[in-house]
Amino acid sequence: MAKLRLEEKTALITALSEYLDTRDKRFMFLKIEFPDLLPMIMIEGSQLSVAREIYFMFEKQSMLGSLIATMNNVFKLNLTIMMILDHKL
Repeated sequence: MAKLRLEEKTALITALSEYLDTRDKRFMFLKIEFPDLLPMIMIEGSQLSVAREIYFMFEKQSMLGSLIATMNNVFKLNLTIMMILDHKL
């Protein structure tokens, strides 16, 4: 399983927290961009706790690349993807 480097993880969680700072923004972003994942993500709570919840759900689904690409496109960001590969067999 590949994981984001700490710098990229921090940047993504910060962007999620800043751009999806209300329940309504979280709901609409997920409903429009990732409707299948919306029921699996708790969108109520503080900005940071929900940002972490979104991050971990996308990591669990192996969809971090899709989340980063969508955030970059929708919010005109420049988040990067630098992965750490886990070589466990």
